[in-house]
Amino acid sequence: MVFPLKRLLLLMPGGVLAALSDVEIEREDENTLELMADDWSISFDKLSQTVTYADRQVVSFSSLNSIDVAHFVNGRGFEWWVLSLNVRGRKTLRVGRSTDGAQIAIVAAHAAKITGKTVRAVEEVGF
Repeated sequence: MVFPLKRLLLLMPGGVLAALSDVEIEREDENTLELMADDWSISFDKLSQTVTYADRQVVSFSSLNSIDVAHFVNGRGFEWWVLSLNVRGRKTLRVGRSTDGAQIAIVAAHAAKITGKTVRAVEEVGF
């Protein structure tokens, strides 16, 4: 299943220019999930139980607490969602961001399925 990669250049309230891109599922099978976010490759490998970012191993599945979907609002009517990996030791590895909450939720569900972890919703206040 492939979702289109969208690049958005938004003029936010207050004249702040923000570039956001969606997280895209590049390839998926029963043992592998490959994502593309901001032109970076993120791979979840069920056989090696690892997450790889730009061809470097960044975390093992056993170190993951959850797959997080954070909803950010800035108080001026602009909102976005961030897909993150919640790692033991209160660390967060941000995978990608989007203005499309449904797409981030779908990608989070696929990541949770391959890692065996749960999806957690988080509310944040952003810039």
